[in-house]
Amino acid sequence: MNGDEGHWAELRQIGFATLDHTAATKTATELLELGPSFGDPMLGELHLADFTVPVGLDTYLEVLAPTAPDHSIARWLRRVGGSSGWVLSTQVPSVAGVAERAAEHGVRVAVQTQAMGHDVIQLHPLDVGVLLELDQFLPRGGWFWDDLPGAQAARDARSPKVDDIMAVDVAVEDPPAMAATWAAIIGLEPPAGPELMFGHRPVRFVPAQGRSGIVAVDLHATNRDRVPGQRGVLCNTLIRFV
Repeated sequence: MNGDEGHWAELRQIGFATLDHTAATKTATELLELGPSFGDPMLGELHLADFTVPVGLDTYLEVLAPTAPDHSIARWLRRVGGSSGWVLSTQVPSVAGVAERAAEHGVRVAVQTQAMGHDVIQLHPLDVGVLLELDQFLPRGGWFWDDLPGAQAARDARSPKVDDIMAVDVAVEDPPAMAATWAAIIGLEPPAGPELMFGHRPVRFVPAQGRSGIVAVDLHATNRDRVPGQRGVLCNTLIRFV
């Protein structure tokens, strides 16, 4: 069996949402020592400002903001304090059967569409703890931004401080149950506990304590002498340098 067959999933991108795009992108740039960014070409049509930057060779962070005050994301952001972790974008070999398995587990499909020629399904955040995007994309080493103008230049000048996403913490009411639900819907092996592996990157489900959704992100520090152990906050989300 080659790497593009069977059931697998890769964590490729973490998206944050904010009502103050300028302030959030400034914080991200300074905290992570980011290089140049680029924009998702589809988001403008959805009335979303976008700032996407490579963290590693195949992982990305994104800060987006609604450009209309009555946007559904703007209404949600006003309820949660103006900024928050928003979406996990994951790569899978196929989304066939995802909607059916989601329905079997009482999980709503928020969006089912195509993006740049690839099938995309987004699962409702109220049902899975975060907006979970499953992108059907082969080969396993490819991604949407491989041939996008500006993205290669951004990869060439990416942050000297961090070079990969290591893990994400998602706060939910029942961590073991949610891990099992994600695995069943995606088609992965049932997890032994409240953690699900996306390639070598775990999504850890932690108890919700006052807020749910993406609550922490671990980034790999390039300077192994000084940076590991440092912390910061981006869009009300804890950033840990490990």
